Amino acid sequence: MRRHVSQAPRFLRVLRALPVLAAVTALTVSGCSSGGSKPAASGSTAPATPSASPSVEAICLLDTPGEKQVTHFEGGNDHLVEAYTTGDGPVGVVLAHQVGADLCQWSGIWTDFPAKDYTVMAITMGGGIDTDVSKAVEQLRARGLKKIVLIGASMGGSAVLAAAGEVTPPVQAVVSLSGPAAYGVADAFSAVKKFQVPVAYFAGEQDTQFATDAQKMYDATAETDKTIDILKDDGDHGVALWPQVKDQVFAFITKHAQ
Repeated sequence: MRRHVSQAPRFLRVLRALPVLAAVTALTVSGCSSGGSKPAASGSTAPATPSASPSVEAICLLDTPGEKQVTHFEGGNDHLVEAYTTGDGPVGVVLAHQVGADLCQWSGIWTDFPAKDYTVMAITMGGGIDTDVSKAVEQLRARGLKKIVLIGASMGGSAVLAAAGEVTPPVQAVVSLSGPAAYGVADAFSAVKKFQVPVAYFAGEQDTQFATDAQKMYDATAETDKTIDILKDDGDHGVALWPQVKDQVFAFITKHAQ
């Protein structure tokens, strides 16, 4: 009997404590799910709308004059594309980066495009890379540009090739620097088999996998206005090829878009 009496108060104390424990648990779960201590990765949440004025993420743009040229728009897989646009020329150029990089990868290259001749948009891509490129084309066309050229390096090469197979009306030209035949959702090889867009492929001979893919895609490309340059004894990849191929790229663009 004494044992039964001694247990009753403990039981009552547990009952009284339950609401407090529930409240503490709710606060703890809320704090963990808010992500307050660690920002969510890009694309892991629903994208902000352009009116939300997202902060600039590309480090190379933080001190760049003319922040009005930094824009954000919805791309593929709920990814919010960050874009930097420079120049006000009549030919639009989309620059698509390599894996593990962002639009800053092109910061030493977009200055090669004369502002009076080109409007260049470098983008930071997410999961739906071909869609990101297609949406960038829409952005340039919304600015009134009628002629568009796509240039992509490595992963970006796959993105621009796949996007060029989807964009309507077609863009004027596409350039792939070491683009693989496929990357993620971007199936470049399937796209080029139906191509009706002038295309130029570049790769280093010693960058063997990508040189092989460039030749494979060139051979499969339906468009007759196509060119390929496998740079002999060259192991450079993607944007690293730019100094060697820049003149050819500009000649190709001039032929088809100016």
